Amino acid sequence: MIKFSIKTLAIASALSLSAISAAADDNVNAFGVDPKISDLALIYAGNSRRPDWTKEQLQPYVTHIYADGSEDWFFDGFLFLEFDDGTVQFGNGSGKTPATQKEWLWLLDQFFAPDKKLDALDKLISEKKQTLGEPPLRHKVVISCCAPTKNKVGKWDATKAWGKVNGKNIYFGTIDGRVNAVKWYIDTLIEKWNAAGFKNLDLEGIYWIEEGLFSNGDIMAMVNDYVHSKGLRSYWIPYYPNNEQYWSNWKKEYNFDMCYIQPNYAFYKKDGTLYPKTQLNVTVDAAWSCGAGLEFEFETQEKSNALHSVNPELHQHINDYMDVYDEEGVFDNAGVAYYTGTQGLIHMRDSSDPVDHATIDRLARYVAKRQKARVDASGVKEIESDTVKTPLAYSAEGRIILAPDTCCHDLSGRLLYTGAGDFACEAGIYVVSDNQGRSMKLIVK
Repeated sequence: MIKFSIKTLAIASALSLSAISAAADDNVNAFGVDPKISDLALIYAGNSRRPDWTKEQLQPYVTHIYADGSEDWFFDGFLFLEFDDGTVQFGNGSGKTPATQKEWLWLLDQFFAPDKKLDALDKLISEKKQTLGEPPLRHKVVISCCAPTKNKVGKWDATKAWGKVNGKNIYFGTIDGRVNAVKWYIDTLIEKWNAAGFKNLDLEGIYWIEEGLFSNGDIMAMVNDYVHSKGLRSYWIPYYPNNEQYWSNWKKEYNFDMCYIQPNYAFYKKDGTLYPKTQLNVTVDAAWSCGAGLEFEFETQEKSNALHSVNPELHQHINDYMDVYDEEGVFDNAGVAYYTGTQGLIHMRDSSDPVDHATIDRLARYVAKRQKARVDASGVKEIESDTVKTPLAYSAEGRIILAPDTCCHDLSGRLLYTGAGDFACEAGIYVVSDNQGRSMKLIVK
């Protein structure tokens, strides 16, 4: 398989071309990329086993201090998520009782707690700007959405009311009930975000917490339509093995804006052995085939502890990710999300083993290079290669095909679509624009 990973092209050019290829064919043969976020760090927050996420705990995710003592900006995107509060589950799995409206609200309160998590992140960025100057990319935030369950778990079943919306009981035994609960969560999240008044953060999207869609696949398109109606993007990170029926249709059937596939190479298999390095290659091929990005993974706790002093063999897997993602063009052409367990970069920062520091130094250099390429390309008015000039959009019968980092309005000014994708629309005249001062009118027949 030959992948579009021409090193000499600016990253924005490569990704724009990939997006057009993805829109033109169901077998997209192009990596997925988010037009707003270059490198997305997963921050598990809420459960008592997680850090409080103070400024000190967030530091190694916001900036990286190299072995020579120099410091620079690190991740530009942050996904705040949580699976359970120790008792109830914010989705399906683990045999725990599904959370009710009370626990959904509790989770949002955790994310917006004073001097922790989002608030600490905003304040830390303000402080770092005093010494590092403006970051190369403005920091973006994605927040996980709780997932309703229609399955019976223990004594709980769908006949029990989850909570109330507009004075009416909500039951998960109906599609409307599950969709309305999620809408309530998104509305409440947006209200809290607007009230917080963060100076350095933009709310970019909503993340679906379930990594498989066996329970809620029937509502995903409706949920994501609602996310889009709020001017936000929808994100999903499915696992690779035995999950193809879902991740292969992440865009066409479920209407997500961005999908990152987990290789799961950082963990032990059920038989106690480690995955072969080819696990990375086959997952990269899978992401390429369906237009998805990739997840970069490691942990520093429990069985899959990849600290060099604990497990040198598993630590090597971190470098394997970098080797394969470099060789396969992922770092040049794909969106990447970074799973580091509960507090992987905290442990790496505090490690006394120089190998740990060298490994994260290497990762930070890749991230810095990716973000510099995006910044360098952002001033390009017309994206070109030797053979292709890419406009902001194409039209086809009943369809608009958008390039990355674009938005489409009707003539009344109403926002219809954002980001790369192939969108069904009525015949008419539309206006497409980007963040670089370009715009165009498009006629759809």
